[in-house]
Amino acid sequence: MPRHSALRPSRRRKMIHMATALLATAATVGAVLAASTWLLRHPNRQKHVVARRSNEESHPQTNGVAAIEDDAGPVTQEAKDWAALYGRMAAEFETGDLNPKAIEPLKSWFHGVEDPEETPWPKKYTELEPPLQFGSVRLLVIPLDDSPVILRIAASVTADMMRLLPEGTKVFANARGNYHCTVFHTSQPSDPRADPTRPDGGTDLSLEPSQRRVPTDAEWKRELEIVRQLVSATPVPLLRLERVVQASTGVLLLTWTEVGEGGVTSDLRHRLREAFPGASTKQASIIHSSLLRIVSSRPLGRPAVDAISEACRRWTAKLRGTQYSPKTLWFIRETEFSTIVGDREVLTLGDANAPPRHW
Repeated sequence: MPRHSALRPSRRRKMIHMATALLATAATVGAVLAASTWLLRHPNRQKHVVARRSNEESHPQTNGVAAIEDDAGPVTQEAKDWAALYGRMAAEFETGDLNPKAIEPLKSWFHGVEDPEETPWPKKYTELEPPLQFGSVRLLVIPLDDSPVILRIAASVTADMMRLLPEGTKVFANARGNYHCTVFHTSQPSDPRADPTRPDGGTDLSLEPSQRRVPTDAEWKRELEIVRQLVSATPVPLLRLERVVQASTGVLLLTWTEVGEGGVTSDLRHRLREAFPGASTKQASIIHSSLLRIVSSRPLGRPAVDAISEACRRWTAKLRGTQYSPKTLWFIRETEFSTIVGDREVLTLGDANAPPRHW
């Protein structure tokens, strides 16, 4: 894909504000993860884990394989810009703390936030006041489910960070089966669109989200088929883990670029926007996987911020360059805020003859 010129300082500031705003509504909720240990061998060598699906008989129980590869770092200008942005996001938390203005608005999306005796959990969209109808929220994601190696890494990072949080911190950890990178929302919970193939989204945009209509069966089938065709024409991306980031929005992230000259994700996003001009306006602009979210907005304090930032640096040093290739994408009609719980259509990458599989 074409390279972009270096970003001016004003543009950089705009990008980080956009990224942190998007992360404030990213999917990061689920059951608290049990701790597991994932230690990479030879931590001082610049070689890293590659996680891909495997059909080899020697690995039938894991369906994944780890190998050691050299890491060339971010290559394209876009990848370099993303890597720099991830670094600024980490620095924003390290030099400050949590951003309560980003966290406070999200509390209404969860149960149990105010009760000190309860562990918070996400609300179903039908439990919101006022509620959203089924089908209001639809998104395409890259699941991390194809690799047990990546799942163990994510679980270990999450467990390590959770032990560093001050007592009483309200936190959610994403369920292992729900780790993902969001590619595109055809319809956001804060901005539902019934028919994103139409420039106006097929709805009256002056209405509140709860008052907007949902797609008809015919509109949903057409939307699904368009997404299927676009995914089937998309080669398998090779993601590269760049940095573990605790953002000031409260979200703990694995952040990614693509290996080498790859720009598969950005190209797919561009084609989705062309196909769906009436899709929700807010879209993911980076590649990230949310591991946990802190939903209490009080400051963590300098000792905790320093400890978490140091842990992020340590994990980044171990994991930078880890590679992951999915075989499928999931198109989801989400039923519960930010968890990708809901009806899943499993779409095969790079295979025009593969029909969607409902899950």
